[in-house]
Amino acid sequence: TGEILEADVRIYHNVQKLVRDWYFVQASPNDERAQTLPLPDDLVGELIQFVVAHEVGHSLGFPHNMKASSSYSIEQLRDPNWTRENGTAPSIMDYARFNYVAQPGDGAALVPQIGPYDDFAVNWGYRQFPDDVNEKEQLETFLQKQIDEPMFRFGGPNPRIDSTQQTEDLGSDTVEATVLGLKNLERVSGSLVSATSEKGKDYSLLSNMYDELLAQWNREMGHVINVVGGVKEINLFYGDADQRFFPNDAAYQRRAVAFLVQHALQTPSMFTSRDIVMRLTAEGVAERLLNAQRRVLVGLINPMRINRMAEHAQNENAGQYLPSELFEDLRDGLFAEFSEAQAHVDLYRRNLQRVYVDWLSGYLDEPAVDSDLPAYARSELQAIGDMIRDANDAGNDPVLQAHLRDLEARIEVALETKKEE
Repeated sequence: TGEILEADVRIYHNVQKLVRDWYFVQASPNDERAQTLPLPDDLVGELIQFVVAHEVGHSLGFPHNMKASSSYSIEQLRDPNWTRENGTAPSIMDYARFNYVAQPGDGAALVPQIGPYDDFAVNWGYRQFPDDVNEKEQLETFLQKQIDEPMFRFGGPNPRIDSTQQTEDLGSDTVEATVLGLKNLERVSGSLVSATSEKGKDYSLLSNMYDELLAQWNREMGHVINVVGGVKEINLFYGDADQRFFPNDAAYQRRAVAFLVQHALQTPSMFTSRDIVMRLTAEGVAERLLNAQRRVLVGLINPMRINRMAEHAQNENAGQYLPSELFEDLRDGLFAEFSEAQAHVDLYRRNLQRVYVDWLSGYLDEPAVDSDLPAYARSELQAIGDMIRDANDAGNDPVLQAHLRDLEARIEVALETKKEE
């Protein structure tokens, strides 16, 4: 019958560390109890209770519902009354984690709880009907709520395509959620040393939380990446609507790229603070930051995303965000310094510019025939080369001049090699 007859919840010891790390980097600016480590026992108890409730949901047969969290607005997530009554997501089975959208002074709830979708799912899955009632018809009536009410919808993880079915995210506006999330990460960064350090102790906790801060930054930037060329999938059946997949609005995609250019592809200063870095490593953090920023570029510029954007532009109404616009926005953002009279390109940006040129060059090796990406890559390399030649006339910084010559040589090699072939 599908009825669960017996189940157990098992909790590993490292769950205490997991919830401590997540809560500190996501919610500590809004909870004084979490602004100094270790966390007090009563708070750890609340966090463990959340995890146990989620696992009990599995014991009842409920899978992860990653679509749930995208049905709450940013305003609702910052509203103390709403979050107290409805939680931070409609389902505790979502990987919504803690309320990183809320800002100090909002007073919003921070920890997920059993929500409206969970009540809906229990009602559908476990309700007992009298013998004279047509159970199937009644269950179909329940499901009709999903057509008009997003908080009752279900979706497993599908982040690369459906930007409303992502893990670890919050809110119906991913860009705005990440704007607010980034403000909280900057607050955490500012107090990282004092919150994690104790006289006579080493810096292992500081190192751990620095890693967690960077991991949370990666998660939130990843959420925004998937807005670009993404869709919203609504599992409507025939007769409910004319389509299941709805491409993201072009303005929303442009906003996502503008955010990434400004915050992900500029040097994130919260991770380069000398007060933190020189307590952790003699080598610095350039390679780690480059790996994080490389993930942003690789996430944006890949054949699946570019192909999907091109096909949306081909088949949808006018006004789609075009791959050509994406490349132009990235070029203008990544090489913005080249248009300045006295250009200055810091170490982290030089690394990122080299990565981008090499990444585009890679698409000219055995260029695919089923994608426009090689054509865009070739065009972009030529456009970047033009920018470099213009920038060569400005300034006399020897490091910058060496960097420009290196980029120009890389581009020439990539384009000339393909000509010879």
